[in-house]
Amino acid sequence: MAPSPSAVVTAAAHNPVVEEIPGLIRLYKDGHVERLPAVPEVPPSLLAVSGVASADVDINPSAGLWARIYSPTHPQPPLPVIVYFHGGGFCVGSAAWRCYHDFLSRLAVSAASVVVSVNYRLAPENRLPAAYDDGLAAVKWLQQPPAVGVSGIGSLGSWRLRCSFDSVFLAGDSAGGAIAYNVALRLSSVRQVSTIQLI
Repeated sequence: MAPSPSAVVTAAAHNPVVEEIPGLIRLYKDGHVERLPAVPEVPPSLLAVSGVASADVDINPSAGLWARIYSPTHPQPPLPVIVYFHGGGFCVGSAAWRCYHDFLSRLAVSAASVVVSVNYRLAPENRLPAAYDDGLAAVKWLQQPPAVGVSGIGSLGSWRLRCSFDSVFLAGDSAGGAIAYNVALRLSSVRQVSTIQLI
């Protein structure tokens, strides 16, 4: 397959490529990073598709840190909270990827839990421990009182009211598993894990 015109322009503007994972990411000598559309991204849905509603919320806009919240519509609160970190070798991946959106929608329903899927900063632009810092920031954000304007995310505006923050679980795949483990270690060092578990 011939490269797209945009890919040719990118390569010409930033040559040469110094590191590449074919089909996923290219790093150019001038520091430019090109992430290829390996998995389609999908928007959240407030329409409670298949028994779950989802919405994107900002955690730290200045750092680009946000999360996609999945709230099942049928179980009665209070519901456990699963904080999920996506995989991708710390350098690719998104909470908006279709594979994670579909999986976590099903998980929220089958586990009768509110799922918080964290979209953390990626390397190489943001080297470690940036992803770990974002993971910790997301959990601390959960522990704070709702910010003014949270109701602006539509039918999920009251999602915090449905949560049992006495039952918070950290989970992830690949790099996301490493983030969950690191966050749990950091929380344990400051004695904040009495109600947070690693799965």
